[in-house]
Amino acid sequence: MPSFGVQTPEFPSTGCALVFGATGGIGAATAGLLAERGCDVVMTYRSREADAEKLAGSIRELGRTATALSCDVTDRESVAAVVDAAVAEHGRIHTVVSAAGLVFRTRPLIEFTDDEFAGVIQTDVIGFFNIAKAAVPVLRAGGGGSITALITTAVDRTVPTDALSATPKAAVAMMMRMLATEEAANGIRANAVGPGVVEGGMVPPMRDADNATRDLLELAVGQTPLARLALPEEVAEAIAFLASSKASYITGQRLMVDGGLAT
Repeated sequence: MPSFGVQTPEFPSTGCALVFGATGGIGAATAGLLAERGCDVVMTYRSREADAEKLAGSIRELGRTATALSCDVTDRESVAAVVDAAVAEHGRIHTVVSAAGLVFRTRPLIEFTDDEFAGVIQTDVIGFFNIAKAAVPVLRAGGGGSITALITTAVDRTVPTDALSATPKAAVAMMMRMLATEEAANGIRANAVGPGVVEGGMVPPMRDADNATRDLLELAVGQTPLARLALPEEVAEAIAFLASSKASYITGQRLMVDGGLAT
């Protein structure tokens, strides 16, 4: 029989949440929301140390522990060092969020340079692989937990000139499904959240770009049934839900937070 009226903690009382890419709009909103829900947080940044420390200070004001660490997700040793530091400080990790990514301009696939394409593959695909390689053994040792990866609604809806977003994120979505299948017996859930067009991130450069790029942005909003951009906080809500005990029977799924764009 269900226990109506009994509050189940959304997250364990021990250990921490580890958010990779916490200085981006969605990453920052997610780190803050996890803290509000009772998590101590370890967060990473690539270059924006001041932003990360400011966010950490805000989390500490909530009464939670927050640590900001430099990390290059394309570097296996850098990722492993962050995971080791989180375990050393908190004893275990119960929640991992992969939100690191690059900002780039949209254009047709064959117009990207080799370096641009390789850079996104390194950050998104190899970066998520490095996170999984370092985090899964720690989650196993701690009795389980969750991994939530940020992908894109473009894995379900083909959007012209958006290949550099959709292509690597499709690989991340597949790796996430593999983890969900392979690690379920170890108490690990793996899910993905696919935003549509989100205020922040790539949107300001698109507004400042050429007419064709601005037209593409307006078209995307126009084709979204809710007819507006998403807020980072709205995407963070989905990430926090999938990471929490409220989603204890959800794994291997892709939750699109796109205002209906992919329907």
